[in-house]
Amino acid sequence: MAVMFLSFLLGMMVAFAIYLLWRFHAVAPQHQGLFTAAALTICPPYILSFVVGSAPDSDLELVLAVGTIVFANGFLYAGVASGGYFLYQVMTKKNAQHS
Repeated sequence: MAVMFLSFLLGMMVAFAIYLLWRFHAVAPQHQGLFTAAALTICPPYILSFVVGSAPDSDLELVLAVGTIVFANGFLYAGVASGGYFLYQVMTKKNAQHS
């Protein structure tokens, strides 16, 4: 449970940091393509930012999009961590039985 909780928080923090960089244009224009590729690699829900664009029509649209990106990335990281934990448990149990 602790692994999933920490992974969920890590995923949310990563997504929020990417959002802040995206929203406040903290990335130099010549590095925009590289930033986008890196953001999509570590935060796949970031693809939703292309739907919203850099200047959303309303604050509600921005809140819904960012909330979706942040929570989706948190759940994605928690799912990957739980899968990794499951594989770790299976491998260690298999090795313990053969000893």
